[in-house]
Amino acid sequence: MKRMFSLFLILLMASPMISTTTFADNTVKATVTESSTYFDGEQREGHGFNIAGSNYFRLRDIANNFSGTPSQFDVSWNSKSNAIEITTGHPYTSEDQEDSVYYSRSRTYTAKLSTSKVLVDGQPQLITAYNIDGNNYFQLRDLAGQVPFDLEYDNQSNQISMFSKTANNTYRVKTASEGKSNAVSSDFPRWQSTVTSYLVNNNDQTLSVIKADKEVTIETYDEKYELIANKSIANELPLFGGFYNGEQYNYIAFGQENREEDNNKEVIRIVRYDKSFKRIDSVSIKGGESFTVEPFDAGSGRMEEQGNTLVFHTSRTRYTTDDGLNHQSQFTIIVNTSNMTVTNNMGKFQKNHVSHSFDQYVLFDGNTHVLVDHGDAYPRSIVLNKGDGTSYSEVDLFDIPGNTGANSTGVSIGGFEMSTNNYIVAMNTIDHSLVREYTSYEMVGLETDQRDIILSVLPKTSMTSAAVNHITLAKYVGSDLIASIPKLVKITDDKMMVLWQEFDKKNNPGDLKYVLIDGNGDATGDIQTIQNFLLSECDPILSGDKVVWFTNSNGYRLFYSIPLVD
Repeated sequence: MKRMFSLFLILLMASPMISTTTFADNTVKATVTESSTYFDGEQREGHGFNIAGSNYFRLRDIANNFSGTPSQFDVSWNSKSNAIEITTGHPYTSEDQEDSVYYSRSRTYTAKLSTSKVLVDGQPQLITAYNIDGNNYFQLRDLAGQVPFDLEYDNQSNQISMFSKTANNTYRVKTASEGKSNAVSSDFPRWQSTVTSYLVNNNDQTLSVIKADKEVTIETYDEKYELIANKSIANELPLFGGFYNGEQYNYIAFGQENREEDNNKEVIRIVRYDKSFKRIDSVSIKGGESFTVEPFDAGSGRMEEQGNTLVFHTSRTRYTTDDGLNHQSQFTIIVNTSNMTVTNNMGKFQKNHVSHSFDQYVLFDGNTHVLVDHGDAYPRSIVLNKGDGTSYSEVDLFDIPGNTGANSTGVSIGGFEMSTNNYIVAMNTIDHSLVREYTSYEMVGLETDQRDIILSVLPKTSMTSAAVNHITLAKYVGSDLIASIPKLVKITDDKMMVLWQEFDKKNNPGDLKYVLIDGNGDATGDIQTIQNFLLSECDPILSGDKVVWFTNSNGYRLFYSIPLVD
C-alpha cells in the first residue's frame, strides 16, 4: 500500500436535522464511493461518498469502528452552538436509534456547503463541510491527525484502509507476504498445534519474522522496524513441524502422513540451513523405525541444541495397535549434527514416553536435555523428564485430576525456562474443585473456563514431585475476566518475565499484564498493565534491552516491545 495523501474523509453526523446556509453556486454532485473500506485490516461497511474526486465518510461509522482502539472517540451534537463535538480517547456512545440509510450507487446526490461547526476536544476546527439529504459531511483530512488515525489507499484494489494509531512502543510494519492472524484468544484448546510464528534476534540489530504456511517465509527488519529483506522456502514435505534458530545453523522440520503404514516411507525430514537459509543437508526418519502414522499430531514441537546434539521434542500418532487404534504420544528425536544422524531409539515406547502428549518443550542443562510434556493419560500431569535418550528421571510437576485419557484437563502450558537453581514452567489452571467430571470434550460443572496464572518450580537438586513449588501469580477464577495462556521470557539466568492477555467473557481483548520474577519464581515487583497490546502465538524474545514480539491481524503486522528498566 501507499499513503493516500489525497484522501479526504468527511463525517456524516447521524443527528437531528441541522439548519445550514447554502447557495446555488456552492452546490456539487456526490456519488456513493466505489472503494472498499477497511478498519484495522478488517473490511467494514461504511456510508461513503465521492465529492469532486475525494472520499467522504460518516462520522458515527468511523467512531463505532475505532471504538476500543487507541484512536477511539465519542460524538455528540450541540444544538445551541450548531456544532458537532468530538471527544478523543473516549469509547463511542451509540444513539438510541442509529440511522440505517441506504444510498444507491446508480444515483447522483446533491451536496451543499454546510455552516455547522466541528469541535475537537472543545477546540473549533475550520473544515469544509457538505450537507446531503439533511445530513452533514465534514472533511476529516485535518482531523485525522487530531483523532488521530492513519489512512492508506491501494489504487490497484481500490481499497481505503484506516488504521488506529499505534500505542507507545508498538510499530505497524510492512510485510512481504500476508500472514495469517496469530493473536491469542480466551479459548483454551484441549491440545496444541505446531508453532508457526517465530521471531529471531539476529544479533546485528535486525530481527527476522519466520512464518510457516504453504511455504516458510523469512522477513527481516532493521532496528527501526523497516522491512529490509525477505525470502521464502518451499515446504519439502506437506506438513510443517517446527523451526529452530541454532547457534550456527537454522533447522526446519517437515513431515507427511503415513496412513498406509509403509515402513520405508519418509515421515519426518529435519533440514539444516546456514544463517542465510541456504540449504546444507538433512536427516530423514521413516515410518518403520518410528512407527509413525501422522507426525506432529496434536502437539507443538520444539527443538534445542547443545554442541553437536540437536533434540527435537514433538508428537506423533503411532501405527495401529492390537486394539485397532492409532494412539498419540510424544516423539523425541536426538540428532548428531556433525553427521546428521539420529542417535536414539525411536520405537513404539520411548524411555520418556508420554501419551497423550498435548504440548512439548525442551531445554539443555549442561549435556543433559530436559523435556516437559502436557499429558492426559500416562501420566496425567504436566511432566518433566531429564535424561540423555537412554534413561530419564521423571517428575510430575502438576497432577491433573480426572479420568485417564480424558482430553479435557483444564490446564495449559505457556513456557518452560531454566534458572540457576530451578526449572520453571509457566501455565494456567482452572479451579479443579469446581469440576464434577472430565470428558474428552468438556469439564462438567465448569460454567466458564477461567484459569489462574501459575508457575510450577522444581529445584534442580530435588528431582521429586514433593519438591515442586506452585506459585500463583494472578487469580482469575470467579472474576469478570479471562486470562490467556501465559508467556515466559528469560532475561538473565535469574530474571524472567511472565506475560498474559486479559479478555472479557465475550472474547474481547483487554489489557496486557506482565510481571518480573526471580530465579525461584517469586515476583520481584507488582503486576504491570499495558493497554492496546496484544500477545500472539509468537513467543516474545529478548532484543537488546527490550522484550519484543509481533502479532499478525487482518493482513497487517504489529511489533510490540516492552523496555526493561532496572
